[in-house]
Amino acid sequence: MGTTQRINPGVTNEPNWGDLSNSITQLAKTLEQEKKLDDEEAKENVEDKKENDDGKKPVVSDNSKQYKKILDRRTEHIKSMFRNLVKTGGGRKAIASGKSSSIGKAGLKSAGKLAGFFTSVASNGLDKTLTDIGFGSLQGKSFNDVIDYLLIYCSDSNQGMDETAANKASCEIMKEIAAQSDNDVKKYQDLIKELVDGQGLADTLCKFWGLYIFEHLSQRFEEKIQQQKGEEVSKETFKIIKDDILGRVKVLNTQRAVSKIDWNKAEGRKEIEKIFDSIIKIICNEKN
Repeated sequence: MGTTQRINPGVTNEPNWGDLSNSITQLAKTLEQEKKLDDEEAKENVEDKKENDDGKKPVVSDNSKQYKKILDRRTEHIKSMFRNLVKTGGGRKAIASGKSSSIGKAGLKSAGKLAGFFTSVASNGLDKTLTDIGFGSLQGKSFNDVIDYLLIYCSDSNQGMDETAANKASCEIMKEIAAQSDNDVKKYQDLIKELVDGQGLADTLCKFWGLYIFEHLSQRFEEKIQQQKGEEVSKETFKIIKDDILGRVKVLNTQRAVSKIDWNKAEGRKEIEKIFDSIIKIICNEKN
């Protein structure tokens, strides 16, 4: 199917896809409403300036209540969007355990691959780890050679949307760490060791899950919103969604107390599932 696969929100017997699509469409509408209010306010300001120039007292217009209503609606649509996404996957437990047919399985696989690579670098060094995964020795290789290989290594086959979402999230995590390394292999290795020695790896996995969930929403619906509402509204809609998800993930990071974990063993796999489950709970505002 590849990356061009799209879900038809009106598929028979799949009402949750329609609900999810509608939530995102309604979110986009709040941006249109906000823009309309901004335009009206700008027009009023111009008219007020003219009245001031004529010596007349301008009429004071208070749009704050309307803005608040728009933002409140936006918040509700975001909550609805997350709830409907989880429904499409068969519920939180099915998704977090990798038993959903639409979301979760590829994410768990990629998260495990990331954790395995990072912990191997921390324990064995970058050179040995790269040799073990087929890259060969670092000798004579550039930093870009390393990163290019790792981006391929962390990507699974693009069989469907789940794999594509996991690939994109993995690549973004890898690129972010590479960008902090100043094109220096040793600094890259040291950053990874710091991640694993502290709480950084758990935080990185939290961010991976946030990006992964966002990619599921983006690849399914961004094109649809762009066709319906235009490129500007579409870009802003999905920026709001991404910022909201990563904001929630960041809050979760500060709340989690992660003990020393062997990420290469069963406890590591279990912790990855626990982190994923926590991400789903926090984006859906679930208590249990």
